[in-house]
Amino acid sequence: MADLRLFLFGTPHLEYQGMTIKLERRKALGLAAYLALADAPQSRDVLACLLWPDQDDEHARSSLRSTLRSLTSAVAQEWIQADRISVSLKSGALWVDVQEFVGLLKRGQAHDHGPDMLCAECAEFHKQAVELYTDDFLTGFHLADSPEFDNWKVVQSEWLRLELAGVQRRLSNYHAAAQHYDQAISYARRWLALDTLHEPAHRQLMRLYAGSGQRAEALRQFQQCVELLDNELATPPETETVQLFRDIQDNRSVPVAPSEPSASASICVLPPLPTLVVGREAVLASIKQRLGVGGDLRPATVIQGWPGVGKSTTVALLAHDTDIARQFPDGVLWTSLGENPDVSGEINIWAEALKLNEPGRARRVEEISAQITAFLRDKRFLLIVDDVWQADHAAPFRVGGQKCATVLTSRLNDVANALAPTAGDVYRIPLLDEEAGLELLSKLTPDTVTQQPDEARELIHDLEGLPLAIHVAGRLLNSESRLGWGVSDLLAELRSGANLLTAQAPSDMLGVRGDTSPTIAALLKRSTDLLDAETRQRFAILGLFVPKPATFHLEAMAVAWDVNDPKPIARVLVNRGLLEPVSGGRFQMHALLVLHARSLLEDEGLEA
Repeated sequence: MADLRLFLFGTPHLEYQGMTIKLERRKALGLAAYLALADAPQSRDVLACLLWPDQDDEHARSSLRSTLRSLTSAVAQEWIQADRISVSLKSGALWVDVQEFVGLLKRGQAHDHGPDMLCAECAEFHKQAVELYTDDFLTGFHLADSPEFDNWKVVQSEWLRLELAGVQRRLSNYHAAAQHYDQAISYARRWLALDTLHEPAHRQLMRLYAGSGQRAEALRQFQQCVELLDNELATPPETETVQLFRDIQDNRSVPVAPSEPSASASICVLPPLPTLVVGREAVLASIKQRLGVGGDLRPATVIQGWPGVGKSTTVALLAHDTDIARQFPDGVLWTSLGENPDVSGEINIWAEALKLNEPGRARRVEEISAQITAFLRDKRFLLIVDDVWQADHAAPFRVGGQKCATVLTSRLNDVANALAPTAGDVYRIPLLDEEAGLELLSKLTPDTVTQQPDEARELIHDLEGLPLAIHVAGRLLNSESRLGWGVSDLLAELRSGANLLTAQAPSDMLGVRGDTSPTIAALLKRSTDLLDAETRQRFAILGLFVPKPATFHLEAMAVAWDVNDPKPIARVLVNRGLLEPVSGGRFQMHALLVLHARSLLEDEGLEA
């Protein structure tokens, strides 16, 4: 075993030859944790922005260099690889408990016994994994001035808890099949402890108690479930739970092994989890109610609204929501279509996730769709079809059975109406109210809101609560503020363009020009007008990239721009809020920015 060990379950710490290493910098541990879970070397710019978002580029990179030195000097062996571009952990140089946990799970699932079946060898790997999970990921560890890191930590923690829940469930089933009821009940209790509102875990315990002759305990478990659901969610138990209670109450035989999949065994194709969302609690609650969380389940809900209002963000939040995971325990399938979708490619992603692909044989979209429909007939899935431009594009993805629900989004009124079974199935996302808009702006540019609160409030008023407009304005203002320049002129210019919202083209107008509101165009033009002609031309060329979301590697930008080193240009575009660094050394451009870049090619006569 490696001399150097990194523990990320529970309170994080680093050990060398059995001795805990004291690190002077708190962010050194955060950096080590982030690198340990990364699949590839990480860009220095991305790491600097992640851990020191409030510093300018030069100081953030300097802080990263200092933190790397504190890590490398703390241990008398080489374990970090770093060059001028990227940073990574040296392969095989250290043991990481999370990596060991994931590796044991893969070894424990190497033999295909079915989703809930284990052989003795696989069960042993699962037990070793449980022993490693001493507490949740990075328990008690936070970086108050690095919100994106804390968001990343939450996502990783939830993922690992779901993996642990799956381990506990499978081990409980393994021991139940062998009639080792005490051990099966012990693992089921640990599974339930991860989420005391998770009804499949309650049902597992009820079955095990009944199967082991503890009928009173089984009935008591049902009463505990009822009380928890009533106190926490004000909802009754699911039909399956009530039926199981009645079977036990009437002394009918019940199977010890479950006949249902659980959320921890769910199949998911998920979008990235949004990192900054403000003022959408009521929207989420309303849509969740439509999906059966505290209300009647609607087979279909169509989310409609202005470009930039947050339709994609909302469904991404739904896809990761814990209430949704309980409501749809079999899983979530998500896709985003866009104006010119690859329907065949997207439906094949769903088929692959459901293990319905047939390698070596080309199949028509209709055939794949029919096969998925048959598979989902009795399942409880949430299906999400985002950014629909034509109703027939969505048809192959409407594959849910009676227990499934489908959520679709479209910016176009006529498409939304065509997708919705009834007028009541269309949900229009409202704009942010003034206080929520101001809170969002303050997270993006805190100094502006603190130092010029009246002007900031007037800006939010003129933007009429359009989240994308606030995001773009906030990033522009923050960039200006970080450079040490005053923002009064920029605030005034943003406000003078903001009143164009009242002359906005209706959202049901087709075509690129109709989909970009004048207000957004004014904000984006303000950004690109600050670029010199050559940089503006290179930004415009990025509009020719068609992937969705539009993401680019530095190598691709170098080819597109015909330059040897694209980093200086990319840095300018990031600073102007026109590109956003994402993981893996990639950069992302928002869809409306892509449209604006294309408009520069058309309107200003720039040549690619």
